[in-house]
This record gives sequence, structure tokens and C-alpha cells, in this order.
Amino acid sequence: MPLLLIGCGGKDPEGGGELPPPPTPVNPGGGGGDKPGETHPWDANRGKVVRPQAGNGWTVTPVEDGITYYAFEGTESVSGAKQHVYVTDIDMSKPYAVKLVYNNPTTTASKVFAKENAIACINGGYERAALYLKVNGTTISTITASTIGTTGVPQWKSEAAIYLNQDQDVRIEFTGKDMTLDQWRTTYTERAKKENTFMTSAPMLIDDFEPVGEQFCDKHPKSSYIDKDGKDSNSENPYVHQGSNSNPRTAIAKTEDNHVLFIVVDGRRSGFATGISAKNLTKFLVKNFNPQYALNLDGGGSSTMCVKGLGDPETNVVNYPCDNRSEPGKDGSPQETSGPDHAGQRPRDTFFVVVKK
Repeated sequence: MPLLLIGCGGKDPEGGGELPPPPTPVNPGGGGGDKPGETHPWDANRGKVVRPQAGNGWTVTPVEDGITYYAFEGTESVSGAKQHVYVTDIDMSKPYAVKLVYNNPTTTASKVFAKENAIACINGGYERAALYLKVNGTTISTITASTIGTTGVPQWKSEAAIYLNQDQDVRIEFTGKDMTLDQWRTTYTERAKKENTFMTSAPMLIDDFEPVGEQFCDKHPKSSYIDKDGKDSNSENPYVHQGSNSNPRTAIAKTEDNHVLFIVVDGRRSGFATGISAKNLTKFLVKNFNPQYALNLDGGGSSTMCVKGLGDPETNVVNYPCDNRSEPGKDGSPQETSGPDHAGQRPRDTFFVVVKK
């Protein structure tokens, strides 16, 4: 059973806060279960508020009352690599709403950010055919594809979901844990009868403090997902997709003290922003923010964050999207010529925004 915490409860050298050492489980090394009285290493994280402090690579910027922007730049200790990480922390006890926005045709994060008069915005879900998606009472997609695009890789992208009422109610749940594709469809169809807005995604990173994202690739062995050519190295293979330490990532999380976190990690930029695996993103979040729940969203060239008053003066994009790294961006931006820029946003159809109520 893996330990969640770096060290033994001391101050983290990169300002990640303090957590006590985990308790000894009742049945160390035994099968986990939910036996009465059983404890787990992650139980020590309950009730602990953890946020980075400025310094050691971190900057901390107040955005609005109850909204704080955290940025990390440098060699990050979990992955041991150069990283650029961006986190917008929203206190949901303040008068803010978190909303899921759907666009057809697709558009960019900065355009949604401006249209919604948002304080922060991140990209949302994978391709629509891979998701169960309902927005403002209208069901848009029901996991229509059994494989991912034309790859032949079996569908894996809907094991969990984020549920919203387009206001202050934000819930991240491991709804489809250990289910088959048909069970996902049935289960989410039932949830759609009572939920106003929700979107599925994968992998679940943290489930009631349990760092399930650390085991995602173990649960999805590489050879179990063969593409149409009979190969297990396809980039859509979940073992490859989530095990890669070069990909940008986007995630959303919620803390025990009712804060919602928007998270983006840059990647695919050797020596500048390496990227991170789902396993290491899980560890990074536990160490620096200790969320109770966290869910991975669409990453790669889609990963984009906008924050009011920060980043690019025209778009407020704070990270360095990689879609125009080696060719003109799909948003029409020119190819980078002198290093990372804030252009290269990939048009997508779902976004999360935070707005004033």
C-alpha cells in the first residue's frame, strides 16, 4: 500500500505545506476493503488544509477575494523534472459559480473566458463520443463510441464524472469504478435522470483522499488494449496515454474545505516544461494541495488555462499550450519561432469556468 506523503511529516522543501506521517493500517499489506475500523495511509490527510507558500519555485497571486492563483516553475521533486504548473484555487463559500460550458462548433479557452466574463477557465473533456455529457438539462453525448476514434483501442475515458448545478454545487465522483462500458452507459443514463449538468472523464486521481490515480496504469496493463493494427503502443492506449511523463495535463479537484482547484501542467518542452504522468500528477496534488477528490481531464495540446489579469495581456492565457510548437496552431496562431508562447490553443467543445454570482 503506497505512502502518500513525501518524507515523514516535515516541511516540504518546495513549500507544499505540512502533513503528519500516515497511521499504521489495521491490516498492513492486506487486501484493502472497507472493513469496520480499518484505516489507510491516506486517512491521515483528512482535515488537513495544504497550500504552497511563495518561494522555492512557487508564486502566489491573489486574483479576487477567495480566488488565489498558484504557479510553479522549476525542477519539481515528485517527477524530478522541469515543470510549469498552474493552479487556480476557488473558495466556494464565496459568491462564485463553477460552470461547464459546451460549444458546437469548437472554440478556444480564451474566447470562452471572454464570452463568459470569467475569472478563470480551463479546457474540459475528451472527444465527445468518449463521454457522457449533459449540460443545462440537455444530454449531448452518451458514450456513443466503443473504441477511441479510428484507433480500435477500447473505450476507457469515462470511469468517473464531475457533477454540477452550474452554481456552487460541484461534486467529483468515481461513479464508474471497475465497470464495463455497458455498465457505464446504464449507470450514467440513470444519473442523467436527476443531474442537471455532468461530464465523465478519466482517470480518477483522488477518491476521498485515496490516491487511485497512482494505480491507474497498473489496472490497465499495456497488452490489454490492442489497436486495430494489433499493437499495444498506440498513444490512445490508457497505459501509454496516462503513463507518459511528457504530456501536458489538465485536472479539476475539490478540497475538504470546499475549494475547487483548476489545474494545468505544461509539457512536451524538453528543458522547459517536461510534462507529467497521471501517477505523478496524483502525487503532486496530494503533496501540495491535499484535495479530497481530483479528476483528470483532456490534456496534451488541449491543456489551457486563462486567469483574469494574468498571462497574455490579450487572451489571459497563463500557460504555454503546445499546439503550435512544431506547426501552426489549430487556432490559427503561427508556429513558435523563438520559444514557448501563449498561443497555440486547441479549439475544444467543453470548458470549465468560474464566474461571479
